[in-house]
Amino acid sequence: MFQKPFRVKTQTAIKGSDRKRLRADLGKLYPSLSSDDLTAMVPQKEEMSMAKISTHGGQTAVVYCVQKNPIFFDLYGKIYPTVYTMWKYPDFLPLFTTWPPVFKKLAGGADLMLPGVVVKGQVSLSTFGKMAKGAMCAVNLVGNRAPVAVGNACLSGEDMYMSAMRGKGVEIVHILGDQLWEFGDQSSPPDLGDDMYMDLLEEAQKDGSDDGEGKLDTEAEEASVSQTAEVAQGVEDLALDNCDPEPGGDNSGEATGGIEEEPRDSVEIMDERLRTCCLCALKSKVKKSDLPLLTSAFFKNFMQPFCPAGQSLDVKKSSFKKLSKFLQHMQKQGLLKTKELSKGADSIVEIDKSHPDLKDVQVPDVVAEVPASARQEGEYQPPKITEMFSVTSSVLPIFKSQGYNKSHALSAPDIRKEVTEYVKANNLQDEERKSHVLLDPDLAHILLTKQEGDLSHLKWDEVFSRVMDRMQPAFQLEFPGKPPVLKKGKIEPIKLSVEQRASNKKATIVDNLEDFGIDPAAFAHTVQKSVSCSSSVMPHHQKNKGMQVLVQGNQIAFIADLLLDKYKVPRKYVQGLEKAPKNKRR
Repeated sequence: MFQKPFRVKTQTAIKGSDRKRLRADLGKLYPSLSSDDLTAMVPQKEEMSMAKISTHGGQTAVVYCVQKNPIFFDLYGKIYPTVYTMWKYPDFLPLFTTWPPVFKKLAGGADLMLPGVVVKGQVSLSTFGKMAKGAMCAVNLVGNRAPVAVGNACLSGEDMYMSAMRGKGVEIVHILGDQLWEFGDQSSPPDLGDDMYMDLLEEAQKDGSDDGEGKLDTEAEEASVSQTAEVAQGVEDLALDNCDPEPGGDNSGEATGGIEEEPRDSVEIMDERLRTCCLCALKSKVKKSDLPLLTSAFFKNFMQPFCPAGQSLDVKKSSFKKLSKFLQHMQKQGLLKTKELSKGADSIVEIDKSHPDLKDVQVPDVVAEVPASARQEGEYQPPKITEMFSVTSSVLPIFKSQGYNKSHALSAPDIRKEVTEYVKANNLQDEERKSHVLLDPDLAHILLTKQEGDLSHLKWDEVFSRVMDRMQPAFQLEFPGKPPVLKKGKIEPIKLSVEQRASNKKATIVDNLEDFGIDPAAFAHTVQKSVSCSSSVMPHHQKNKGMQVLVQGNQIAFIADLLLDKYKVPRKYVQGLEKAPKNKRR
């Protein structure tokens, strides 16, 4: 979550009322905390501030700091403690213990896998207590109870036991060495000891021989001494990896496993491979119209296609370690020029196509892969939207004779056709009044309320409407060249809204694009280029609501034209058009 640099939007001092509110929220979230603990965590008089940040992935979080040290952060409505707080209260959250070598994997972005969890004794249903799925928890290393990471349990305690300790155990949200840790005083974890580790050693010594006991004592001493070095090395590696692209990275999510070591000359080979791919990309793929070009996009979309099949292009395995240093090296040779156009992001702004090194490069034939966002922008075709109704148990007697089962979806014309067939098959047409339908026991039970129990007939239109009211709404999306997709519930329109932000600034929010097959990232990029304003994509604050696009300023008018004209979304499926700014008369 915080592995790459985040942007601080605002940072203000906390008022006394905000401190009380934070203590109240912590008391509800963590009932085990006493009033003294809450007062110690959120002090009355010490310097305290609140920072609103935007992460590299577009998420918004609130960080609470005491004397410039982060103590809690609010993410998606959940208030997590930082490692600084966990060192003072190590039993604050349930602890998962793992081996020190695993820390390097966790610091690189992997989650903690259950095979890497150290458990005292045999695993049983009571090992993890009554832990719920998604519960906040912490991770510490063998030999020290001081936590090094905070995250969420991926399974309940019972499911961890039933899975035979396989699969993902903890999703890491914040870890020692990330950017949130660097936001504080960057201190190291204290040595709080580890009783469980000593118990494990004693059990191993009982089972070992006399010669083995001395060996175990030596291993225990070495493990205790080397633990700090393991953590420090993991933090250093994480610092090297920050802001780097991850081409074919090694973060597979596995907490354990061997790390292959390449031959010594692999660094020189990787340096040469990087240079060759860069020269090929500069000579044949990058055009003047592509500039300015983000360095990360240049690496992924322009350099990687020239990497030979079966080989990798990994900056971390070169002598440069970081893409920015490699491009600085190429800049010194006069091949290109980079510039920081936005905070924390470098772009290539100039290329020398007449450079002698480019003339001698033999560019191989490759099939250039078009980025997904570009495909989405250029080839988007609107879906055919059909409102449907699913057969429910209450109307099943009408449709069962026609060969339909429960959950079958029909359009409104199909429903009218099947109801008409049912009426004809059962001779329910009123001969005297052609516009009415006689009600047999099944129709009366389905269509009438208790107050209407004595009715013997209904009009055709009322029969159709009442049948559809008792069916479950659904909708079908049919994209050109693809099989139709049926979804339950009513289709939610694309919602356009305007929010008031600090300093009388406004922001436009677009929801439900994905239901219409529109890629939010590509849509945000189109808006950003067209109206020259910042835009971002972030998860909706409600679960299972997909992603939403956030655009600076009131851009309702432009976004509405984009949806109606380019994406061909029917007007009835776009909500919030009235919020566009009114044109001022001169």
